[in-house]
Amino acid sequence: MMKNPSFDLNQRYLDYRGRKIEVDYVSSLCSDDLIAYLVEGIVNDRGETLKDCLNNGDVKEENNPEVYQYDLLCGCAIVKDGQHVYVLDTRHFPSRSIEQPDTEKSVRGSKDGFNETLLNCVGLIRRRIRTLDLVMDKQSVGIYNKMDICVCYLKSRVDQTMLDEILHRIKNLKNDDLIMSDRALEELIFDQGYNPFPLVRYSERPDIVATHIMHGYIAIICDTSSSVMMLPTTLFEILEHVEEHRQTPIIGTCIRLIRCASVFLSLYLVPIWMLLSSMNLTKVYQILLVELAIELLRIATIHTPDSISNAMGMIAAVLLGQFAIDLGMFSAEILLYCAIGNVCGFATPNYELSLTNKYLKIVMIILVGLFGIIGFILFQIVMYGFLIYLRPFGFSYLYPLIPFDGKKLGQFLIRKPKQEK
Repeated sequence: MMKNPSFDLNQRYLDYRGRKIEVDYVSSLCSDDLIAYLVEGIVNDRGETLKDCLNNGDVKEENNPEVYQYDLLCGCAIVKDGQHVYVLDTRHFPSRSIEQPDTEKSVRGSKDGFNETLLNCVGLIRRRIRTLDLVMDKQSVGIYNKMDICVCYLKSRVDQTMLDEILHRIKNLKNDDLIMSDRALEELIFDQGYNPFPLVRYSERPDIVATHIMHGYIAIICDTSSSVMMLPTTLFEILEHVEEHRQTPIIGTCIRLIRCASVFLSLYLVPIWMLLSSMNLTKVYQILLVELAIELLRIATIHTPDSISNAMGMIAAVLLGQFAIDLGMFSAEILLYCAIGNVCGFATPNYELSLTNKYLKIVMIILVGLFGIIGFILFQIVMYGFLIYLRPFGFSYLYPLIPFDGKKLGQFLIRKPKQEK
């Protein structure tokens, strides 16, 4: 073991048939019971060889120092016997319990969700896809500060060209700034730049990720992150929600249509109202001020402890309620339309897309306020031209609208009953 004063780096020496055996492990990442069981097996010497005495279900011999030192830092125990080095899986990571994600709740169905431990996330997916066709390809990315990720896919269904391209990009990553795990990995793989639209779909629900994999797509799990990336994805897939599949087909269809209408209104309600009503710069300033105030309240709420969130809500009600109208700060009409637009934004099933729509709406409000209908049309040309241009890994971002696939578009709009194949 490298010289290191860390208190959790442990080194023990045991006697085995007159030879000195070295056992190295990181106590903060290991199970105390498994380490004690390992030591007991060496001391009792009830096997023909040292490897037979190692009490562990996963024992492998590894003589590459870089490999077994990395395994040590991942929670494995290292047993050294002269020139032979054995790696034992003794990992036991600190983690929160498996619970339903706050951002993807459903009335019916499973209530479990991913947590920050890679092994737990893999197990939750394997509980739902019980076939040897499921591949869990573990990779270590980075140079100095490596991070573990797992690429999940069905070998018989995945697009091999896309898989090879993703694995090639992952293996050639030279960046060590991966502490933010999934977010940093996404930006590096997709070369996202300043594109505001989400190029992957995130989920903390194992049933959603398992369904995505069953359709022949790819999921990427990052250690220390409870969000799993699903790719490739389209704008229409991002608009789906698990609750639509937990209700009867007719109710699920109604929920989906209402949700899609809400997403549309969250982006266009205020700008279209501005076009249809008489606007002056004073009203435009008021609309922008209300939109920015609501966004400020959203940001502040995220950082507000639960104990004072009620007081925060009261302050918001005073600032953006009847009190503000009586003082003449805002008109009641402006508050009404801005409030409806933001409520519709909360109905957007994807958090990243809701934020994108929020800031696109602010840009559209500015253009409409300055240039009227010309600014509105110009914005649509630029935005939809950009969406048509987006083709992550060769897949159209607007499929099945572009290229047009009537059958797939119909299946998106109408949740059909499950049938035997």
